[in-house]
Amino acid sequence: MGKQSKLWSPGVLKGRGWTKGLMDHLLPKPRWRRWDGRSVPCWRQEDVLAAEATAAFQAGAQKKEPKPPARGADRGAVLAAQALLDGAWQSACPGEGEVWRLAELFHRAVLHGLASASGGLRRSQVTGYLRQFLALGEKGCQSSQLPGLLTHFARGAVWMGANPTAPLTAQGTAGYVPALVAGAEAAVEDFRQAQPQADLAAFLGREDFPVQQLLSRGVGTVYSVWYVPQAIRKSLSALLALHPKDEYPRAREMRRHFVLHLGGTNTGKTYAGFQRLIAAPTGVYLAPLRLLALEAQETLLDAGVDCALTTGEEEDCREGDTHVAATAEKLDLGQPYDVAVIDECQMIADRQRGYAWTRAILGVQAPEVHLCAAPEAGDLLVRLVQSCGDSYEIVHHHRKTPLVCMNRTVDYTRAQPGDALITFSKVGVLSVAEELRQAGKQAAILYGALPYATRRRQMEGFLAGEMQYVVATDAIGMGLNLPIRRVIFLDTEKFDGVERRELKPQEIQQIAGRAGRYGMYDKGYAGASQNLALIRAGLETVVPPLQEAVLGFSELVLQVDFDLLEVLTQWSQMPTVDPYVKLDISRYLTLIAKIREKGFRLSKEEELRAANIPFDETEEPLADLFFRFLRLRLAGEELPRPELPEGEGRTLPELELYCRKLDLYFSFAKAFGCPVDQQALYDRREEVAEEINEILLHRLKNNIRFCPVCGKALPLKQRGRLCEACYRRQHRGRNR
Repeated sequence: MGKQSKLWSPGVLKGRGWTKGLMDHLLPKPRWRRWDGRSVPCWRQEDVLAAEATAAFQAGAQKKEPKPPARGADRGAVLAAQALLDGAWQSACPGEGEVWRLAELFHRAVLHGLASASGGLRRSQVTGYLRQFLALGEKGCQSSQLPGLLTHFARGAVWMGANPTAPLTAQGTAGYVPALVAGAEAAVEDFRQAQPQADLAAFLGREDFPVQQLLSRGVGTVYSVWYVPQAIRKSLSALLALHPKDEYPRAREMRRHFVLHLGGTNTGKTYAGFQRLIAAPTGVYLAPLRLLALEAQETLLDAGVDCALTTGEEEDCREGDTHVAATAEKLDLGQPYDVAVIDECQMIADRQRGYAWTRAILGVQAPEVHLCAAPEAGDLLVRLVQSCGDSYEIVHHHRKTPLVCMNRTVDYTRAQPGDALITFSKVGVLSVAEELRQAGKQAAILYGALPYATRRRQMEGFLAGEMQYVVATDAIGMGLNLPIRRVIFLDTEKFDGVERRELKPQEIQQIAGRAGRYGMYDKGYAGASQNLALIRAGLETVVPPLQEAVLGFSELVLQVDFDLLEVLTQWSQMPTVDPYVKLDISRYLTLIAKIREKGFRLSKEEELRAANIPFDETEEPLADLFFRFLRLRLAGEELPRPELPEGEGRTLPELELYCRKLDLYFSFAKAFGCPVDQQALYDRREEVAEEINEILLHRLKNNIRFCPVCGKALPLKQRGRLCEACYRRQHRGRNR
């Protein structure tokens, strides 16, 4: 299977010294293939060979006992053959240049092959092997054939050592060097065509060149699998500091003082940081969500502070702004501030986004930095601050209103004013909100795919008392301050992108903590419509301390003179100091590979800029728009703002997708310096947000369908009128 499809199964890998732990750590996700009636995980041969060249594999691979020499191998014949061939090479007076250098490496490879060659060949096999190799001097060959020819010649040369006076031995000795040189000429020519930018002299001149690999791999493969990773790592090691903190020299020159505000949800830790931010001449607030950054901007503006807004999807900046509210990824490391407030710092352990918090903590230029985080992040944050040589103090924040777990489950149709009902799917949120509405209970709706402007309108309606209930996903858990009395979990499982699993204690505490806003309620309550025991256990569990901070790559990777994908791959595999772990760069690798597959020729800087644009590349309409923008940009044409067809009856999914297209339009334009009418874009977003809000308030039933048999809400893209379960029951009934 492996040789035909270039895919290797676990059985093949184990034979090469792989363990399951190495497969999980060093290889990408496997591809599954049907084999002999079952699904088998497989990996691309190129990925396996690249991983085998790493130090991590060499250190962890299972060592196998060397096989004993095959029967018939004669030590004396091997030594005699080595002497014959080495004498032929020396007497040829080898020249200089890349061809002769490669020919010498081929010669050393043959001598290495002789040492492990077996005897027992028939005379006809020996004759065939030697003549095929010697024909190189007259006919040449394709460089891809060289490993096999060299290996076979080494086996046949053992016979030459055992028969030094035979005419065939004389022919082999005389034609040996010309054949090596002819093979080297073909290999050099093919290599230059395949790798025109490669430094061939430096590659062939390495004293530690693995000559034994030339018997199993071509020169190009040795270059890609052995030389390139080592050269990249050497360059990265020279460019990147040994310790991540040293990548930020300006921050290291400062004497910074950190205040760690540690506490659960609704404990006032962010409020404490804001008081210092408001009083500071200049400052920056960093948040995980665009909506939180917007809230921060509005809070500072209301306090009389001139504050700009910078997120991946929009900017609101004016001349004279002294403060900035931004998402964590948008921190300007070159800008000094008097005070910095970095919110939700437990996000530092997130494998996709945690690098932004690590970068901000290590690199923000502010003498006073406030870190707001859940208690489990405290020890890790202290380690980072201490590694920078900065001073710190810890302020523990406690809830002023107790959070109580309810004694019995709750029927959500009997929701009370001030309740937040939590479910973990968009369909669930919409269907529950519609059921409440039919019972005369108006609910605010919050979920991840809802455009920010619409979320803001829904929150404002709840704050103003126009809606007395909230139906939301876990999007409610991250810093949104709403007057909620009870949090009721309608689901205790969620799909996390990989599997459907039970809620973790930290997730339960983060969401449930929104209940009981100080100044409005004496207590907050957490409950569930099912599996209340899980919620109670989650609230009572002490979340273990975070152990790892996620580390991202800097733009210094662009200075390494190799292919960007190879550089990023090697960067991700290089070890780093404790407690850091590398960012999951699978999205970067996938998106850059797709850009190349589509035929786009971008510089390394442009490829990295494109891969940094925040959008869901797995959503086909967004991916199509992204590549359309790339084509227009390369053609020197302006980017047209996406538009919706005019008319009535536009659905909720259509409008939400349109808002994501507008976000992609802005992000792409900013990344590549394309002109954008930001005011017109803002106005368009507000128009669509108002249309979505109108649907949520008055026409939700027209945008969600229910199964007429069981009453269950149907997925928004469901084509049939029945839910899957009812359809199967009816279908089975017809077939009886």
